[in-house]
Amino acid sequence: MKILSFLLIFITSLAQADVVKPALVEISIFEDKTLALEIDLSLEAAMTGIGTQYKKTTDAPNSDHYDELRALKPNVLRQRFKSFEAKFLNSLELSVNNQAQVLTLTNAKIDIVGYKKRPRKTILTYQVQLSEWPKTLAWQYGKIYGDSALRYQVYKKDEYNWSQWQWLRDGTPSGVIDINHPEPLSAVQNFYQFVSIGFDHVIPLGWDHILFIVGMALSSLLWRKLLLLVTTFTLAHTLTLGLAMYGVVEVSARIVEPLIAFSIAYVAIENLLVNQSIKRKSMVVFLFGLIHGLGFASMLKEFEMAPDLFLTTLIGFNVGVELAQIVIVLGVVSVLLILRELKLNYRQLAVVPISILIALIGVWWGVERLIT
Repeated sequence: MKILSFLLIFITSLAQADVVKPALVEISIFEDKTLALEIDLSLEAAMTGIGTQYKKTTDAPNSDHYDELRALKPNVLRQRFKSFEAKFLNSLELSVNNQAQVLTLTNAKIDIVGYKKRPRKTILTYQVQLSEWPKTLAWQYGKIYGDSALRYQVYKKDEYNWSQWQWLRDGTPSGVIDINHPEPLSAVQNFYQFVSIGFDHVIPLGWDHILFIVGMALSSLLWRKLLLLVTTFTLAHTLTLGLAMYGVVEVSARIVEPLIAFSIAYVAIENLLVNQSIKRKSMVVFLFGLIHGLGFASMLKEFEMAPDLFLTTLIGFNVGVELAQIVIVLGVVSVLLILRELKLNYRQLAVVPISILIALIGVWWGVERLIT
């Protein structure tokens, strides 16, 4: 009974959690010396001080406050933000030509409550009227809010002029940026940056994908079978990730997210069967991989990328995802091998109970995502 209670509490905490997302920061400089600063963030997370130091919102001690804000209508949340804005601004630093700038809020675009499993998108737009043409920029996001990604442009009508993204972890300052003589990231540097982002998207942030890979890894200790399943899943999600990023395929998160949840449950339930057809399982894993690829794309599409770096970005992100998958598979297999070497029944001790837990979580998530 105690074990059942623990499982229910654990499942409930996962079901109610939002992943903590980094802020995307865009600075635009216009011909009239107006500077616009747009911050794409989870406003609820910022207002409760839940930064990317937490894997998910339920890890934070004040997660109940986050849930309360997450349920508010946009106009109500906007009013709540007014009393918090001064504190928020004190944690931001924007300097132009080595002079700190005073930011004025011109718009707060907050999405509807919508799908509560995902962080709600808010875009805060600030404006500064510069006294002289900018030569240098410097930016720092509050450490309490965690990671941010920065890019800037000197605006030219109908022309793509964005700099490359600069990933700033844990409130790290950007340093002084010479906008007239920028030092662009090389294709190799951009590749490694998105390898890191892809890895982080799975470990520690991607609970959906972690549980699916764990469920898949529990299915066998035969390395050829595992290699086939992992390769099949990789090919499938790589295909839809690429198609979605190129705009060939687009499916609503309201469809993709419940399907991902039920795919987790299905793979775990299959582990409870003694005789599993590797051919059928490979086909199922391929189909589910197509769905998971659409899930990966939903995050990566938030980064608008320069055409010349699009391919290296896509490949880097995918390599990061694959490395995370390998870590998960090796971890699961290592535990099972240790149990087998100790002459213990690893199926009864690990495969069956963990698969039951994963299946319950998957079903719970799926139902929750269908009704919210």
